[in-house]
Amino acid sequence: MISQKRILAARANGALSRGPKTPEGKARSRDAIRSRRLTDCSVVDGESRAAFQDLFNFHVDCFGPLDDVEMGMVEEMASAYWRIRRNWAIGNYLLDSAAAAQPDGPELPRLAAAYSELSATPQFAHLRRDETRLHVMYQRALYNLLILRSARNRSEPKKSRVSNISPDSSEPNEPTEPKVA
Repeated sequence: MISQKRILAARANGALSRGPKTPEGKARSRDAIRSRRLTDCSVVDGESRAAFQDLFNFHVDCFGPLDDVEMGMVEEMASAYWRIRRNWAIGNYLLDSAAAAQPDGPELPRLAAAYSELSATPQFAHLRRDETRLHVMYQRALYNLLILRSARNRSEPKKSRVSNISPDSSEPNEPTEPKVA
C-alpha cells in the first residue's frame, strides 16, 4: 500500500508540472485527451474501455491519420465499428432469451421460432436499421478518408520514372530494351 507521505509528495510534484514542453509531448497529450473523450462517448457502463481503446489504436495504426481531419474519420470508423459489435451482442442476447422461452425440443427449430417472434417486434427491426446505419457510417468515413488521401496524392507533382524525350529534340526516343548483365 502506498504511504500517505508518498501520496503527498506525488501530489506536490504534480502541482509543479506545467505540462509537456516538446511539440511531440504536446501532440501526445492532445491525442490522449481526444482519445479519452471518444471513449467516453462510445463506451457504455459494463463495456471494456480498454477493449475500445485497443480497437481505436488498431484503427489508428492501420490507417495512420495524417491530421485532425483524418483522425476524425478514423474516430468515426472506430466508434461505428464498436457500436455495430454492441448491436450484434444485443441481437444475440434477444435471440438467446427468446429461444430460451420456446418449448423444449431441438435447438434449431427453437431458434427459428424465436427469430420469427423477434422479427415481428419493433425493437428487432430497429436493431437491424441501426446496424445498417452504423455500417453506412463506417463505410462513408472510410470512403472519405480514401478520397482525401487520393486528392492529396493528386495535388503532389508526379515524377516520371523514365523520360523518353531526348534532350536535343522534342521528339520521343524509341524505347530501348533493358540491358541484362
